[in-house]
Amino acid sequence: MRDIAHDIGRDRVAETVAAFYSQVRQHETLSLPFARVHDWPHHLDILTHFWWVTLGGERYLDYSYQVPARHAEAGFTPELLVDWLALFRTTLDTHLPVEQADAWFARAERIGRSLNLLHELGHLHGPATPKAHRLQ
Repeated sequence: MRDIAHDIGRDRVAETVAAFYSQVRQHETLSLPFARVHDWPHHLDILTHFWWVTLGGERYLDYSYQVPARHAEAGFTPELLVDWLALFRTTLDTHLPVEQADAWFARAERIGRSLNLLHELGHLHGPATPKAHRLQ
């Protein structure tokens, strides 16, 4: 898969991430797991870095991502991932040219498939997260 971070640009990645999570915070179902975030500017910095690196950009923060564990702790479910992906697709389509949106979304779908597989195998669970609320 071709790296697209520099095609999109770090500023555009940050703008897209900010726009998406602004919508998430208003969303009927997606707002619930994100209610635990108290420092949104910091969280957006981390999420922007995550996507920048995922899209092929160079690391500029010293941060260790624990995607499955974080999603499990937040109580994500397979159903929430469906909502997340649908909203993310809409956001990407609104903020990026089609080729860039498609390439970014392909990465998001791949991460989602990995999370779903871990969920199916019973590997996603947080210490305080009941089984019914596990991430996919």
